[in-house]
Amino acid sequence: MMTLTQAEIEIYKRVGQFADRSKYLVGSTLLLIGDNSKNLGTELDTTLENIVVRTENQMNEEGKLFKAPTNKPWCKVSIQYADSQMASIGDGPCIRDYGMISIQCFTPKSNGTLAMTALCDQWRELLQSFGVSHLEVYKVHAPQSMDDQDFYAKIIRAEFRVN
Repeated sequence: MMTLTQAEIEIYKRVGQFADRSKYLVGSTLLLIGDNSKNLGTELDTTLENIVVRTENQMNEEGKLFKAPTNKPWCKVSIQYADSQMASIGDGPCIRDYGMISIQCFTPKSNGTLAMTALCDQWRELLQSFGVSHLEVYKVHAPQSMDDQDFYAKIIRAEFRVN
């Protein structure tokens, strides 16, 4: 049985691998900022300019609240839980929790749509069929447009279950 804390840790580890998956794209810098662990904060070359990936309730390196960059792509990752159901009863009940990983991607307006498409494709490839222990991502939806005054924005949703 996996706790929700353990599931979130595994999800954020996978999100941290976004930089590794983007290595074959050559061009600019990718900057992942996260939980101050050694695997995040790594800069790599990509075709997308300085992508910043942030998680909910995250401070920047100076301990200040995150301020969205206006001149480069960035992504916001959040985890939301949905229904919980009893999956089985044996020595005790086994509760299956469902949830959604939401990745909101933003690129500056007037940069075209191909950079956003490449960014969304990378996220979908990273999350599709991801599973570890009792955590399984079973569906990654195609990107959907979002309304934003300052950015061209898309959202990718990945459904998962725990236990």
